[in-house]
Amino acid sequence: MRAILAAIRIGLLDMRGDLRRFLLLVVCLAVGTALIAGVNSVGASITQAVETGAAELMGGDLELSRADRPATPEELADMQALGQVATVVDTNLRAESMAGEAFADISAVGPGYPLLGTVGSAQLPAGTDVSTLLAPESDTPGALVDGVMLDELELSVGDSIFLGGTEFAVRGSLGKLPDTAVRGFRLGIPVLITTEGFGVISDRSSPLPGLGTWYRYKLLLTDRNVEAGTAAIAERFADRGWTLRTAREGLGDMVRYFDLFMRFLVIVGLGSLLIGGVSVWTGMQAYIAERASVIAVLRSIGADRGRVFLHFFSQVAALALVGVAIGLAIGGGLAFLLLPSIGAAVGIALAPAIHPAPLLIAAGAGFLTAFAFAYLPLQQAQTIQPVLLFRSKGLAAPPIAWRTLLLSWQVLPLLLAIVAFFLLAWAMTDDPALVAAFGLASAVAAILFQLFIRLVQAGLARLPQRGPRIWRHAVRAISASGQNAAAVVVSAGMALAMLIVVLVMQANLQQEYLGASAFDAPTLVGSDLFPDEIEQLAALARQGNGITRFVSTPMLRGTLSEVNGTPVADLRTRGPEATFLLAGEVPLTFRTELPSSSRMVAGEWWPADYSGPGLVSLHQSLRNGLGVDIGDTLTFSIFGDPVTVTIASFRDYSWQGGIDFLATFSPGVIDNYPTTLFSAVTAAPGQEEAVTRLLAADLPDIRFIEIGDTLKQITDALAQLSFAATLVGGLAVGNGLLVLVGSLATGRRQREADTVITKVLGATRTELIGMSLIQYFLLAFLAALPALVLGIGVGRLVGALMLDVAFTVHLDKILIVLAVAIVITALLGAMTILRAASARPARLLRDL
Repeated sequence: MRAILAAIRIGLLDMRGDLRRFLLLVVCLAVGTALIAGVNSVGASITQAVETGAAELMGGDLELSRADRPATPEELADMQALGQVATVVDTNLRAESMAGEAFADISAVGPGYPLLGTVGSAQLPAGTDVSTLLAPESDTPGALVDGVMLDELELSVGDSIFLGGTEFAVRGSLGKLPDTAVRGFRLGIPVLITTEGFGVISDRSSPLPGLGTWYRYKLLLTDRNVEAGTAAIAERFADRGWTLRTAREGLGDMVRYFDLFMRFLVIVGLGSLLIGGVSVWTGMQAYIAERASVIAVLRSIGADRGRVFLHFFSQVAALALVGVAIGLAIGGGLAFLLLPSIGAAVGIALAPAIHPAPLLIAAGAGFLTAFAFAYLPLQQAQTIQPVLLFRSKGLAAPPIAWRTLLLSWQVLPLLLAIVAFFLLAWAMTDDPALVAAFGLASAVAAILFQLFIRLVQAGLARLPQRGPRIWRHAVRAISASGQNAAAVVVSAGMALAMLIVVLVMQANLQQEYLGASAFDAPTLVGSDLFPDEIEQLAALARQGNGITRFVSTPMLRGTLSEVNGTPVADLRTRGPEATFLLAGEVPLTFRTELPSSSRMVAGEWWPADYSGPGLVSLHQSLRNGLGVDIGDTLTFSIFGDPVTVTIASFRDYSWQGGIDFLATFSPGVIDNYPTTLFSAVTAAPGQEEAVTRLLAADLPDIRFIEIGDTLKQITDALAQLSFAATLVGGLAVGNGLLVLVGSLATGRRQREADTVITKVLGATRTELIGMSLIQYFLLAFLAALPALVLGIGVGRLVGALMLDVAFTVHLDKILIVLAVAIVITALLGAMTILRAASARPARLLRDL
């Protein structure tokens, strides 16, 4: 034991005089470890919050919902047989007072609500039933109104507010509803009423097309066995058109978006560790080459192979300890500080917490990466012989005897490290197929880079030696045997390929968050307009008046009656959009051009001058929701007439781009029916209030709804995640560029020796730097070619397996990053021989 401790002590003392050379290695390990520690810590907090507080988040153990009708007495009895039931009706209505109007997000709740948690209101004493507070007084039902709406409509507690044209008494200000998290982002300002009050509203139609009324039933199971309750509900309500949600499913799109972001972080973390491993490999390979004389001295005074291994292994372990410790501190610390903000973004209360398991996984992954990538250079160190002292100080580490290594027990530690890393990555991603694919892709990429550069070297060696001397020497330096061209291309190519994977996935994630094209969220929308009113609006928009964009869309209502000839009463729907489409009369439109807020998912949009058989474009969710595909037929009843159309395409759209329709017809199908017009007005930044007043004064008969602020909340939340993805992607890109810089350390002494010899033979300093510049420009260019193909291919594969988002490539950004990386490599490669090109040859020859 004393001998081992002494060997470790000497190894650490040997390293301390040149710690700066390991800075890049430590930074790369720290970045990869920090990303893995951070994302796993946040993931553990969300998982814990959902698992331990699922019922509180849902407001019950389960939720049944549909859009077309409330539950029948028989269905309600089936629910009550399983436990307590509370009814919630979600809808949107116009709210009005003497001071103005607002767009209200209505929650109408039945007796017993909430089953779990409490309604936040200063006017609701603890333990008081909210139905009691909101019960009718003098035939006027009560409402709890969000403080923002109270301010906008200049209301106080006790005043009257009109919802859908019906008077309600403001009984208090509304804070947070207990099931806010599962409601997700909704349009409008929250208002709470009772189902009894909802029943007396005179006008329940939504002021915007596409927004319907949802009937939700919260269930608090008697035995609290969610799995058994889910099975019982599925059996009793399988063919009735209901949507069943658990707490995790009920958390909505924002949690899905956050899950996508977490998966992206996991992939970036794995990639950053891979890049960090390349840094360990190149850094230790260069270091051992430069310390060859020290190894020869150790061997000459009796040190065996194990002693040499322990000497350098202690150095790798110390560096890994520093890098991993820094990564854990940064990743765990940032997760601890940001958990409340992240929870607020997805509607889950996340308290600051430190989770040991994710930190241990990140630490294990960091140490295993350092060991696995340093193992081969450590094997090279053991093959150095004392006879080296009588030849030269050594300019490069001896090559790896692959046959001997693979056939001996010495390969076992490397295999064990790979298996352990696979198990850790499996625990981290919960997806062994992805981890296996990632590892296999990395191994195949390294082999392909090796084969590629070997083929290039063979081809260059056969080229005739022509052209300027600087060019000939640069090409010869790449093609000659014993040079470090292969090592530089492999390490630089792996780093570049990983950068491209990150850039591809980052672009796909941003597209998912913010849509495929730029958009302007409308400030005001109005429905049921007539052509003369649209002309007035268009005239105001042409005059400026702070209006930057004005769009009008024809709208009429119809009922879906048949799908492929089958009556809709015989269909089983899946998902809320399909349920809403079968709920009765729904808003429909026809268009010649694809809306800017939509993107095609399948099929094709019709030409602007289309005049053939009737076609329809559906929202992508209806593909599975109705069980239809391109070429199937739908029959709508419009003003009593059956209208049959063929499905031409499926598209996706986001609320950030304005209001769109589940079903959009081609021209010539429903144009001749009486229609009203729907309009969206976008005001210039800072001009929202002035535009609102202008429209109220010039068009007093039109009711415009302000939705810009609500849409902006959604957009801002998604923009935060998009910015975070950009930030993390940029961090990974920076990490890769650092590794690119570190890869140039490989073979530095050999390049200095070649430079000195060439200088003695008559080359000038300018020629030497020019040769090195051309050489490393070519090497970086050669590394970038396969990296571009591999990076895009792996990015598409991993994105499809793990993110399940639409694929896109921003080739311009990728080419810019590659160009910057090539230039950096060329410049830094030239700088590595600057000392040898500038100093006197005699002194450097003595050093060598």
